[in-house]
Amino acid sequence: MSPAASRGQRVVITGVGLVTPIGSSLEACSRALREDVSGVRVQPEWAQLGHLATRLGGEVLGVKMAGKDRKKIRSMGRVARLALTATEQAIADAGLGPDEIADLRTGLAYGSTHGSSSAYVDFARPLLARDSFEGLPSTSYLKFMSHTCAANLAQYYGVRGRVVSTCAACVSGSQAVGTGYEAIRAGRADVMICGGAEELHWTHAGVFDVMYATSTRYNESPERSPRPFDAARDGLVVAEGAGTVILEDYERAKARGATIYAEVAGYGASCDGTHVTNPSAEGMASAIRLGLEDAGVSADAVDYVNAHA
Repeated sequence: MSPAASRGQRVVITGVGLVTPIGSSLEACSRALREDVSGVRVQPEWAQLGHLATRLGGEVLGVKMAGKDRKKIRSMGRVARLALTATEQAIADAGLGPDEIADLRTGLAYGSTHGSSSAYVDFARPLLARDSFEGLPSTSYLKFMSHTCAANLAQYYGVRGRVVSTCAACVSGSQAVGTGYEAIRAGRADVMICGGAEELHWTHAGVFDVMYATSTRYNESPERSPRPFDAARDGLVVAEGAGTVILEDYERAKARGATIYAEVAGYGASCDGTHVTNPSAEGMASAIRLGLEDAGVSADAVDYVNAHA
């Protein structure tokens, strides 16, 4: 048992849901990774945008809302629908029923960098063209607000416990998992639905393009990019997807016979306060040290590092 667990409740993962460009289930993603399958594709419509150098993006195919309650999904843009698809998988995988989800000790923490950009563009274009709000859908803001994933998932499932929206750029999803972990460890919740989602949109590609951060050398060979830590690397590729995990108090999970994938041993978070796009190494090191300290393990005990690259 880790020192963190000795100070509070142990936290385990009992459900997993994934929606990605290389597969929309844990099994499909695992298989694609082993087989070196790329989810990066050329986005031909981006060629119509002036001064956009990159043509590469990772798109999720086959997201369907058939059979869903129209009243519950009409306020969801693409990013929230990706989050819903992953969350459905995770809840089913964990074997949680409606009463358990509605329990006051079940909460939700979900993150994204922003809301649905496609919904925002659909809202802004006619507004700016006509200088009028006439005819604009009342659900527009609910789709592109920064907390759209957390808010829409909460109302879809009737979550009555704590609901937290984490908006922290590329660590939004990780921060959501950390938030859920801390809530359970502190005894504030028994179950937390946690995750993150982003949607693919040309505005995202443009934001990184103007910072000269996107991959442009492989526009005709998308399977060759991105390639972090490689001598031939040339930038990032924007993509979309969603991932949801069910975090649960260990004793509760064990008592109900749930499948336990792993234990969350520790979590660390910090901000270096120096630069938005060029953070210092010391700031990142501080977060790592805090996580290792929380877990009660040394750096040489870590056998896998998932880097932001």
